[in-house]
Amino acid sequence: MPFYAEECASMLAVTFSSGDKQMRSIVTSDWDLQKGTGCTEGHTGTSAAAPIAAGMVALMLQVRPCLTWRDVQHIIVFTATKYEDHQAAWKTNGAGFNHSHQHGFGLLNAWRLTNAAKVWESVPYLASYVSPVLKENKNIPLVPHVLELSWNVTTADLLLSGMRTLEHVGVTVSITHPRRGNLQIQLFCPSGMSSLIGATRKLDADPNGFTEWTFSTVRCWGENAEGAYRILVTDVGEETLKRGVFQTWQLTLYGSSWTPEDVAERRRLVEESQGGQFLNDNFSLPCPPGLEISEQDSYTITNNTLRTLMLLGCFAVFWSLYYTVELYLSRISSSSDLDLSCEGSSCILSRRQGSSGPRQLEAGLETESLPLCGSNDVAVDYEEDEDNVGHVALYRHQPSTTQFRLMVENRPKPQNNAIFDLQDNEDTVRHDTRDGDTNLNEYG
Repeated sequence: MPFYAEECASMLAVTFSSGDKQMRSIVTSDWDLQKGTGCTEGHTGTSAAAPIAAGMVALMLQVRPCLTWRDVQHIIVFTATKYEDHQAAWKTNGAGFNHSHQHGFGLLNAWRLTNAAKVWESVPYLASYVSPVLKENKNIPLVPHVLELSWNVTTADLLLSGMRTLEHVGVTVSITHPRRGNLQIQLFCPSGMSSLIGATRKLDADPNGFTEWTFSTVRCWGENAEGAYRILVTDVGEETLKRGVFQTWQLTLYGSSWTPEDVAERRRLVEESQGGQFLNDNFSLPCPPGLEISEQDSYTITNNTLRTLMLLGCFAVFWSLYYTVELYLSRISSSSDLDLSCEGSSCILSRRQGSSGPRQLEAGLETESLPLCGSNDVAVDYEEDEDNVGHVALYRHQPSTTQFRLMVENRPKPQNNAIFDLQDNEDTVRHDTRDGDTNLNEYG
């Protein structure tokens, strides 16, 4: 086992890579600007192991292209060989498979994989079971004491999915702890097979614990799914730290409708295929037929449909043009109500009876057609309502924009022959009404 690897209960198998510092690494082709030999003797890690495993899976698919991803996993479990290592702790589960946390089910073997693929029939559909979220909220004791939790899976629970034997077992936990690397979590399947799903980690000082973390194991592969599943949690840390709390957990089972007897029979067939007779005779089981997908009639757009789409498109274009013209004309009509003429710095506004357009302009309204009073950028509107009461509105042009800001509005007209001021926070505009019109004589 390499010095950088971690023990894992969900490991399927291993292949060659580097190990201890005294062991040799993988020799393979390489490109080196300095040496220029085209080879390397230092290829290590998963970078070396993954392509070797992928190549062996490719050999399996070459002799039997219809293998599914679950078929590949099953063949790996059935054919991996036990690797004798003084560090490995091997244990045999209830279905007869050997597994260690260091090497999984063993070492991948290309000969065994391809021979088994020749006679392999696809496994049944994937079945699953998910327990309810189990709320515990219990303190986690220090070693040697443990917190034990259990959940029983009955025949009725598995009836809907049809699951009989296990493949993967997952446990999702939520735990609070000031240093989660001090926690150790074990799972026991109904057969009694133990899995160290959460090992202690000396360098993991994360204070956030585990929030809905899922741990999994394959050590119960092929075993009966029915029965009691137990979790044992303990704290190997110091007494000075605050105790952790096991809040919730949820059990998830994945498997198939195979019975334990079906698993044993498939193991026997796989072992019988290892003599090489099927490879030598170029024999392979035929792949099952795929799903029959009925050919759907192709749909062609008819001429009537094309005409309808064209008419709809023309109508949309016509409506857009009509709306644009109508909006433009309404703006012209609105601005034409202002009968404002500018002479030098003065603006004369004629009286209008019952006008209702410009007086309704609001602050910030875009009124590009309003005339400006000389260089003062001011527009004035005057009108009389139905009661012959005059109203004056003053607009200031906003610099660098096409908008006018309403300064003063709806001020009653003074008596004839009078001079009055319209004043805002900044400017005063003086109006002389003695000549019968509203004149802007002074601005600023």
